Amino acid sequence: MNQNLRNSFGRRIPDARTPPASSTADTILPAEVTDQQQTKERAEALGFIICRLDELRQMAASHGLQTLGCLLDVAFTESCDAIRRERSSAQAEQTPR
Repeated sequence: MNQNLRNSFGRRIPDARTPPASSTADTILPAEVTDQQQTKERAEALGFIICRLDELRQMAASHGLQTLGCLLDVAFTESCDAIRRERSSAQAEQTPR
C-alpha cells in the first residue's frame, strides 16, 4: 500500500489505520485551571485568530479575491463579536453586586 498518499492540495493523507491526532479542544484540562484562566486563554486565542483573519482578508482584497474576502470578513466580524462578548462577561463577573 502506498504510504505517501496525497490529496489534491499535495498534503499527505494519513493512513486510516493510524488514530488521528487529538486536537487541543479534545484534551481534558487539569482541575487546577480556573474559569478565569480559561477565559483569559480563550481571549488570547481569539486575539490571535483576529490578527490572522485581518491579515488574510487584506491579502484576499489586495489580490482581488472577493468571495474569499467576504468569507474572511464574516469570520473576522464573528471573532470580534466573540471577543467583545468574552470581555463583557469577564467584566460583569468582576463587578461587585
